[in-house]
Amino acid sequence: MPPNLRIDRRTSASPFAGLDLIAQGDDDDDESADDLEAQMDDLAIDGDEEEDYDDDDDDDDDDYTDGAFYSLANRPEPIFAISLPERLNVSIIDFKSSSQAGTIHLSQQVFGQDPIRADILHRCVVYQRNKKRGRRNGGARTKTISEVSGSGKKVRNQKGGGIARAGHKRPAHWRGGAKAHGPKGSVQNYETKLNKKVRKMGLRMALSQKLKEGNLILVNTFSDVGTYKTKVIAQTLLDLAGIGGKEGTTGYLVDHVIDDADEDGEVPVVTSLEGCDINLKVGCSNIFRTKVTNQRNVNVYDILKHEKLVLSLSALKHLEERYGDAY
Repeated sequence: MPPNLRIDRRTSASPFAGLDLIAQGDDDDDESADDLEAQMDDLAIDGDEEEDYDDDDDDDDDDYTDGAFYSLANRPEPIFAISLPERLNVSIIDFKSSSQAGTIHLSQQVFGQDPIRADILHRCVVYQRNKKRGRRNGGARTKTISEVSGSGKKVRNQKGGGIARAGHKRPAHWRGGAKAHGPKGSVQNYETKLNKKVRKMGLRMALSQKLKEGNLILVNTFSDVGTYKTKVIAQTLLDLAGIGGKEGTTGYLVDHVIDDADEDGEVPVVTSLEGCDINLKVGCSNIFRTKVTNQRNVNVYDILKHEKLVLSLSALKHLEERYGDAY
């Protein structure tokens, strides 16, 4: 490891994660030196490449003697994404017991986009952020020099006073004067345009990315808990995918529940809140790193912002119906 590279090897982002340290600095341990020499022999250059070796580079090698050397014997196997179409076969998890309740084959048009286009995701994120920024300063307006109350008479003599010249008493740097470069009352619109086809394509890319990286979780329903208590739902989410808590991952929960009215137009029992299960919506309102929404409000920004995407079967059904068409 070069001495100017400071990455803790215990972190998953380090290329040395999980490797054993065999030598560090000017260690004189014979066993470590033998292991290091054996690995250097395995990585030795063969053939004509030895002729290209320059002895002048020996001085540069001295700069790395303070680094560390790791054994590649127990190097973990890299994790590869499951190829299509096997990737579309996903297990259905029971939300209450966190056990497998069945399997389902997802739509390839919605969850099987490959390769994932990062440019489409970027355009969707920029569009959403600009739309959220919206319109600003619609009514703010300040007075210019010509509009500020005050005389145009010259305040003092042009020369001879030992002070800066002044033509009137309404400049922007004087008390009671005008405002320099203030708002003019025009509406500042930060919204940008993005075609509907591109927005739908971006959502397909985001859903396919979550499935490809293994962060898509399907549950049968969110109504199995049957309680408003945050403690119960928080423990259920923690057992399901490690969502919530101070050290847990972020979770984006998508549901679709609509109460059916009777003949008189009244709902006998209210089981939904903003298109989600009422127990889930209320119980997750105070859980850290968790967001609950209806399938109509699913967007690319929230999918990419949260690590885990949890879908109910009802939400999955409506998402595939809305985005399953070719265009």
